[in-house]
Amino acid sequence: MTGAAWTVLAIVLLASYVTWTAGRLDRMHARVDATWAALDAQLVRRAAAARALMPLLPSGPEAQALEVAASAALDAGESGRDLVENVLSRALRAAVPLLPAGSEVEHAQAELETAATRVGLARSFHNNAVNDTRALRRRRLPRALRLAGRRAMPTFFDVDDTALRPAA
Repeated sequence: MTGAAWTVLAIVLLASYVTWTAGRLDRMHARVDATWAALDAQLVRRAAAARALMPLLPSGPEAQALEVAASAALDAGESGRDLVENVLSRALRAAVPLLPAGSEVEHAQAELETAATRVGLARSFHNNAVNDTRALRRRRLPRALRLAGRRAMPTFFDVDDTALRPAA
């Protein structure tokens, strides 16, 4: 009788642990989705701020490249987004030094710097959530029991977001 009780207790504990781990994994995937949505919003904000610089820039190849890059960043989907955002960062790095002096320009630059800083923070939060989720999914039990279901492994978002942030 005692052996049966220990077996039942072990099964209940194992089932509780598996259920808790599955719920935790689901919450972590939801966190990744939420951080991606926040990152996407900040990337759109940065692209819109870059596009707002267009009337202030002197015409030239840098202005044209910035217009193309900002439009592509606003229209980009999730796949390949990092490449489009890196192109926008390079275009901003080339175009911002060409801006003339003035209060309207300073306001637009401040908005762009704020957006770039927020992109960096959102990217950091997203990559931390991805790292935590991937670490749990790599463990033996979640892999063996396929606790993540059919969800794709979350991916990191690496982009050069330092182009316009003020130096610390």
